[in-house]
Amino acid sequence: MDSTSQPVNVGRTGGPNVYDFSTLPFYQYDSCSVFSVTQIPKLASRFSSNAVTSNEEGNTVYPVFSFSNHKFYREGRGRISSDTTEWYQHIIPADEWLRFPVTFNTQFSTTNTIVVDTTYINGIPTKTSSDTSSNTTYVDGYGTLLLPGGLAFQCLRVRLVASFPKTGKSYQFWTREGAVVLIDSETSQPDTGVVKREYVIYFSPQTRNQNTRD
Repeated sequence: MDSTSQPVNVGRTGGPNVYDFSTLPFYQYDSCSVFSVTQIPKLASRFSSNAVTSNEEGNTVYPVFSFSNHKFYREGRGRISSDTTEWYQHIIPADEWLRFPVTFNTQFSTTNTIVVDTTYINGIPTKTSSDTSSNTTYVDGYGTLLLPGGLAFQCLRVRLVASFPKTGKSYQFWTREGAVVLIDSETSQPDTGVVKREYVIYFSPQTRNQNTRD
């Protein structure tokens, strides 16, 4: 993972635009499968049975998602590193990541409370914390997404901005074919052009169950 905050160009709003990430030095970060949370007993008792998860970071981290009412939700995540060490995050209510159909020049706002339980022995929580935040999501651009290997896809640009006092901002590029680029940054950075970033994640549709990071 390259987290050196090397600047990256997130492009412009409106369109049609070209969003060019073809020269970023992506490397394979993980390989995972997607399945129902009911297949992981420790998740099945904590999340809705219609949710799905993936086995990341050597089968220790499990982000949880769901689809309903034409929306793509983030439900939370679990970290299970041994039989006795567990960590669970619940987003209440589940965070609306996308609303379908995803349409240019639309926006929506959400407010969520993130509850984290850290458990160690016999499933007993030893520490619980919660934090409430609000975000606004803007579908603010469209055009062509250029990726390594000569790949090119039509995409929508989505910008998620946290409300004060939070400082998170992300730029997301979604395609119908499955390629997704996520860029993590801060609200101090501009909405367009070159920004400082924390990381860039590229979910690749070319290699089964693979995502890469810069």
